[in-house]
Order: sequence, then structure tokens, then C-alpha cells
Amino acid sequence: MKKIFFYIFAFIIGTSEVAAKVSDYDKYFKVDMKMELPDIREYIKKIDSKYKLYNKGYYSRFQMGNQFKKEFAQTIRYYGQSEGRLKNSYEDELIEMIGLLPKEAYQYIGPMLHEVPGMSEKVLNLPGIKETKNKFPEKVAERMKGIENIEYLSPFLYFLLMPEIWDEKKPSDLDVPKKYQVKKSRINIEIPDYLREKAKLPLPVSSKKPTSEIKKQSVPLINMQNIRTLKPSLTSKMTSADVGAFVNTIDEIIEFGMKDDMKNYSKLILGETLLDMWEQEQGTALPQNALKDIVNPCQRLVLKMRFAGLYNEFTSIVIKEGFSPEEWAYTCDRSIKGFRVLEANPSIAHAVSYHRRGYYDKYIKQLPKKWQDEMYATEAAIIKMYAVLKEDIEAVEPHQKEIYKKMLKNRGLILTAPIFY
Repeated sequence: MKKIFFYIFAFIIGTSEVAAKVSDYDKYFKVDMKMELPDIREYIKKIDSKYKLYNKGYYSRFQMGNQFKKEFAQTIRYYGQSEGRLKNSYEDELIEMIGLLPKEAYQYIGPMLHEVPGMSEKVLNLPGIKETKNKFPEKVAERMKGIENIEYLSPFLYFLLMPEIWDEKKPSDLDVPKKYQVKKSRINIEIPDYLREKAKLPLPVSSKKPTSEIKKQSVPLINMQNIRTLKPSLTSKMTSADVGAFVNTIDEIIEFGMKDDMKNYSKLILGETLLDMWEQEQGTALPQNALKDIVNPCQRLVLKMRFAGLYNEFTSIVIKEGFSPEEWAYTCDRSIKGFRVLEANPSIAHAVSYHRRGYYDKYIKQLPKKWQDEMYATEAAIIKMYAVLKEDIEAVEPHQKEIYKKMLKNRGLILTAPIFY
């Protein structure tokens, strides 16, 4: 019941359409930075003509103007005389979802629904929901009772009062003295099959060789991690030197976006909007297209640069470290995924493992078909944002602290590309 309850809250933020399983979304997360794009100026003209705002015929209800169109007057009269109402797109799905919950849960979600702007009247008048308006839940978890002024808690947080959310103590345990855990030395936790690479396993120690044998070695050993890759791609070997070169570009890229009162950043926001609209037209967009940015933030950033008309200026920055924009993006995305794995704690490791094993499938399948699409797309994104080679993690590790400091300073972003997540 708890799982379904939380999906109600997720739904209030956004809804979606249908799909079968996580693997169906692999194609949506492949980025083609060399794909043919429309002429940006012509495309903007097309968008402007297609999405022109409807002329209401007046300025505001306080300033009606001195002209009133006959067609507009007829429209107003029609709506004024009609007793019907416009149906919200989410109405049927939300009603179906509420129907999946036990009546006892209504006291926790009802007050919240009454506070959501524009909420459907049909939803608010459902038996059991209607009666909860401005009402504080009657049943409160034991650990939440007695908190001063708790009745003033926001209705959007009433779900925290559910006894089912908390592990309640049994009556037989109430008289047992409190136990205080003695501080113990840190224990290495065994991470499940996925993200196992982040476990700090002891490195094998090389066996000592006789001095005479060492003298025979005429060619000095070369540390390949200190050598740059000639043409970085998604499949080429990535070295620590490659990661270091990427890290060296971060500050200048941020400065590039923020200079001149964030002029380039504003262009990039427009490029992001145009890219999303273009993919919508091509049928390659997700219901929540921002999931693509989480999985491949830097490849998507280069695409946005092209739409924003900033590609050449961006090239002049990354070329200083020997990258083309595409090579920079490949190195950046692989570095960021390696960084995420290094920063991940055992809880994240287990969560990703559960998503990979389809642990939540039985809950998702209980949802209306129109919502399963978004849930599976989100699962695919969670899995892919940590999908990285062990060799990449080893190349990133020497730069982990430096990346963390730079990302912390820039609020976890490289311009619009989300790194911390």
C-alpha cells in the first residue's frame, strides 16, 4: 500500500503514457551529436508561427480595451451559458489511482488534493475525499504524536503521519531499556553485483624479483594512464590523463556561460527548449525529456550548443585541451558516470541493483497503463546513469576530489548539464 501511495504524490507532479519494460527505453538514451538539424533561424520562425498566443481580444478584466470582437463575444457567451466544464487531462487516471488506495489513506491525501491549484472538482468531490477538506488526519503514527503545533503541518506532508510509514514498536518492547551501540571500527560492506567496482578491494602485490633480473630490463616502464587518447569515443580506452584534461575545461566552460550577464546561458536555455521541441516532432522525446540529460549530460549539452548557435565558440574552449566538442562530451560523460559510482554509497548501490533486477515491476504493473511509461523510463535512466566500465572508474579516481570541489562550487551543474544527482 505504501508504494502505491507514494506514486500518487509522484503523479501530482507529472503523468505519462504506455510502455512494456525498462529495456524498451535503451534507444531513447543514445545520443547522435552529428545528426542533421534544421536551419535554426528557419526553425525558430516555424515555432513562432505555430505557437502564436491566442488573441483574447482584451488586456485584462480591469482593462477591457475599446474594441471587442464579435467572435470573441460569441465565445464568452457560449461559455457563460454552458453548465459543462473542461476536463483535466489527468482526471481519469488520478481517480483510478485513488481507487487503488484503501479508504483509510484518504485522510492523508485528501487535504493535500484540496490544496493543489486547479485540481479537478470531480476528484475533490469523490466520496471520502470531499469530507477531508481542511481536516487534520485522525490516525497519527505514535512517534509523531505530541509534537507541538503539528496540526499546522502542511497538508502536503500529511503522509508522514501515516502509521504505515514508520516501524511501530510492539507493546512488549516499550519497557525494554534503551540500547546504545558501541562505536565499532568501520567494516567494509559487501556491495551487490552492480556497482561492485566501487568497493575498495586490496590491490595485488607484485612479487619481488632478483636484482640481476631487474638490471636486464633495458626499456623503462610507461604508465599508460599518463598518456592521452588520440581520438576519444564511447568505446576507446579512457586514461587518467583524459579525465584530467576534461577537468581542466570545467571552469572556463562555466565562465563562458556566465559572462556578459549570462548571455550565453540564456541562449543555451533557448537551445534546450528547441532541442526538446525538435525531438518531440521527431518522435524521439520522452514524457520527461530531462531524463536524457541525467544519463548523458555532456553529449546533450553539445547538442544544445548546436541549437543555441554556440557550437563554434564552445569548440574554441575545449580545443585548448585537444578535444573536439564530441570528444569532450564522450570523455565528460564517461568521467561523470565513473565519478557517480565512486561517490555512491551502499544504499545507492542496492537501489540501482533492485532497479536492474526488476524489483519494482510488480508495483508498476499495478498502476494504470498510462503511467507505466514514465516509471519504466525513470528506471532505465537510473540504471544508465551509473553504467560505466571498471577501467573508467580507475581512470577517474585520482580526480575524484577535484571533480567534487568543482561541482560543489557550481551547484552540481556544468551550465545546464546535471552532474550531481
